[in-house]
Amino acid sequence: MTWLEQLMASIAGSTTVIAVCIWLLRNIIITRLTNSVKHEYDAKLSALESELRQNEELLKADLQSKESQIEALRQGALANAANRQNLVFERQLKAIEELWDAVIQYGPAKAVSTQMASINFEYAAKRAPKDAKIREFFKAIDICDVSKLPANQALKTRPFVSPLAWAYFAAYQAIMMHAIIKINMLKIGVDNFEGALDEKKLTDLVAKALPHRVDYIQKYGPAVFHYLLEELEDMMLIAFKMMFDGEDADKETIKKASSIVEEADKLMEANKASASEPREAA
Repeated sequence: MTWLEQLMASIAGSTTVIAVCIWLLRNIIITRLTNSVKHEYDAKLSALESELRQNEELLKADLQSKESQIEALRQGALANAANRQNLVFERQLKAIEELWDAVIQYGPAKAVSTQMASINFEYAAKRAPKDAKIREFFKAIDICDVSKLPANQALKTRPFVSPLAWAYFAAYQAIMMHAIIKINMLKIGVDNFEGALDEKKLTDLVAKALPHRVDYIQKYGPAVFHYLLEELEDMMLIAFKMMFDGEDADKETIKKASSIVEEADKLMEANKASASEPREAA
């Protein structure tokens, strides 16, 4: 081998070694760079995970705090609602007691109704204007002082009792006031009692309050209204029980109560219109 060949062989060997070294160096650099990047990435990822965990804990703590606040508000609202409900219930109970007490205080008016139920009103009304003894008789048996009737006491209970309970009381009250109007007419001696006494409105009222008694009412007329007072008392008690059982607010019940009260209002207006008392007969 000539010196030139030896030189070329030596250069080729050196080139190979250098190439290998460059390759190894390149891999080392790449590996180090990769490890450096991975380390930096892992460090940042770890920091991010730590931050996320901290934020998650903070969020959980905040949610727990808000849940506690919401629960406290809910409990407070429930307590307030229960307290308000108790207050409403107590006021309703008091109203029922007051309304039933008014029923009891209407005893003298009920006694007048009892007396008038046994009297032929038309016959007495025709004779009263001309017969002083008849007028004096009815003055003597009239034991009811209208000014002492608890009308205002009863009216104060209306916002706190069920519409149906009030409707039955309105019908109950109307029957007794009708009897009072009649006895006052006989005491005074009213000539035109038919024009001053609107019995149709009372009939409509009682028929709507006790629809199952319509045939009885149509057959015997206002003369039998007194005998329905006990039934109206029973219906009031049933309406009170319905209040406690929560059965007084359905659509049909409210519709029935409204119809009864409407008739009661019409009768009241009619009575007010004829309230101007004629002079006592000579």
